[in-house]
Amino acid sequence: MTSVIKQSGILPWQATNIASAPSKPGVYVLRIATEISSIVYIGSSDSLERRLNEHFLSGDVPGVLFFDWYETGSLEDARNIEKQWIIKYSPRYNDHVG
Repeated sequence: MTSVIKQSGILPWQATNIASAPSKPGVYVLRIATEISSIVYIGSSDSLERRLNEHFLSGDVPGVLFFDWYETGSLEDARNIEKQWIIKYSPRYNDHVG
């Protein structure tokens, strides 16, 4: 069963906000604006804070202004949610999943 334990809400793409993400498994959403249509990348990680920080420092996803995260009970849950959301939202920078 896939379940979200805790979620952030949409936050500005800033180091202080990224540092507040848990070092636990989950899914994250990178956005160019706050609307649902602005999702450009969806990912999962065993440590949300670490992975978001990697994206922030590398700038590998262009144009990110906002993000949100969703803590899950396991990395497996996070990967299942990630796959479902990529199919549902078709983010610009995710490869096709299916």
